[in-house]
Amino acid sequence: MGRSAGNAQKLIMQIFESWRLENLPEVSESKAFEIFSSELVLRPYGLGSEEIISGIVGGGQDGAIDSIYTFFDDSLLDEDSDVVSEISRAASFSQERPLELWIIQAKRTPGFSEEAIDKLENTLRRLLDLSEPEESLGLLYGAGLLNRIGLFRTAWYKLITRRPKIKVSVLYATPGDRRNVTPQVEAKLNSLRHVITSLIPAAAHVEVDLWGATELLQSYNERPSYALPMQYRESATSGRSHVALVTLKDYYDLIVDENGRLRRYLFEWNVRDYQGAVSVNQDIRKSLEQSHGPDFWWLNNGVTILCKEATSAGKTYSLSDIQIVNGLQTSHEIYEAVRSGRAVDIDDRMLLIRIIVTENTDTRDHVIKATNRQTTVTDAALRATDEVQRNIENYFLTEGWYYDRRKNFYKNEGKDTSKIVGIPMLGAALTAMGLARPDKARGKPSSLLKNDEDYKQVFSSKIDLEIYFWAAKMQRKVDAFIISDIAEANTSQKSNLKYHLSMLIVEKLNGSPVRAPGQLKELALRDASMDNNEIKSIFEKLKGWSDEYLTENQVILERATKSQKFSDYLLSRAANLRAS
Repeated sequence: MGRSAGNAQKLIMQIFESWRLENLPEVSESKAFEIFSSELVLRPYGLGSEEIISGIVGGGQDGAIDSIYTFFDDSLLDEDSDVVSEISRAASFSQERPLELWIIQAKRTPGFSEEAIDKLENTLRRLLDLSEPEESLGLLYGAGLLNRIGLFRTAWYKLITRRPKIKVSVLYATPGDRRNVTPQVEAKLNSLRHVITSLIPAAAHVEVDLWGATELLQSYNERPSYALPMQYRESATSGRSHVALVTLKDYYDLIVDENGRLRRYLFEWNVRDYQGAVSVNQDIRKSLEQSHGPDFWWLNNGVTILCKEATSAGKTYSLSDIQIVNGLQTSHEIYEAVRSGRAVDIDDRMLLIRIIVTENTDTRDHVIKATNRQTTVTDAALRATDEVQRNIENYFLTEGWYYDRRKNFYKNEGKDTSKIVGIPMLGAALTAMGLARPDKARGKPSSLLKNDEDYKQVFSSKIDLEIYFWAAKMQRKVDAFIISDIAEANTSQKSNLKYHLSMLIVEKLNGSPVRAPGQLKELALRDASMDNNEIKSIFEKLKGWSDEYLTENQVILERATKSQKFSDYLLSRAANLRAS
């Protein structure tokens, strides 16, 4: 190993150890390295810690796969995603949208093993073969692995008539030296690449690669740039804010990175995702592809950019801490049309851009609401601007924690990730602990922002802010426990039982089930807690009760944990134990 590679190895392992002690001190080094590596590999997607951990499948019957992630149209799929719903139809989704599968293997060994690649090939040869029935796969692989690959298989099968742009990436990461691999390892990589291509012949891109210490360190050091230049043709200024006409080419250069990838992080504050081939977007697409007719900006509402500072020199704005909060549909259509070469006259046609300079959080929220009220946007999409969400964020700050109502805001500021909590995580925790409905938290992780009734049950000005903070700390403690060696949990239990464990912990601390979040106030005020030995005792009972329930009802754990009947069964067993 060369000197520079040796330095990279020492540095990345020192960074890893500091990260592990800060985020997952009770998790084994091997498991923590799987999570750490997955976070670095997927850094461009801006996933939160809960999203990274949700993809971890390493353990028994993992087929040499440590983590799996499926993205459709730039969004991470989970079991609550529309595209994998049994009731959704293929015609509901846009054609030719990206469907991406990421498979990661991460080992702390100093080199790359031929055997590990062989195992990956054997596993993927089965998992990516749609003719392989799930029943036969279940004899070979664990439920956690099958659940995660099932998201891709379901999406792939459903969307086949929509001609998705499929990309498969397989990354094998170690703190070794990528440059010194043997010809035999390279041959194994080529063989694995060939197998994937033969199984998914329609794949637009197949990547099979190794990440060593240098690649991991490079990813760790990369930070998304929120200070970017933007050229313009004409502008007008009022106070500190501006309106500008920008060519389609110059706007495209703003929203893509040096590798031509969309800077997704610039749109994290947008209130809705890309809507696909809806009529409005089809009209945008047509106008981009046609040279005749009115100029583009005459027909388009334009884009709104929020930033902390905007200075102009020589027809170029220097924008700092920018977020594009309105115009996501337009931006996506411009991105797709320019990179595919379908857009015409991109050096001459213009886009109208509003540049609003403010550091005031309330003002930003008002701008986001106002600019998005002009078009049809559901109330659910504007949750992050709710007063209760701002109040939770401010309270967390007083406690030295960070409430990420704007996804990745604090992560990108370099705050301690172990103290960053997102809206979905907090909503699920309150649902499990404050409503005794871990089945809903487990089965519908995304629904709290979609359904008014569910949302208002757990996010209300009537709920004391101390409750939110306590629930977040407790859920984070449970999350760390269940993936630690102390828990002695298999992959399926790690994926399915964490919210049920939270419910039983609250039941034990309270002396009875909690059916409304306000009932958690006394626990929050005294900062009630448990050490890992106490949590372990409850978890052992939970595992035993789960096994009995599965046997009695002839169901698998994944299905049981999404049922209220199972939640009620656990509470009844806890009550009987307390009464005996």
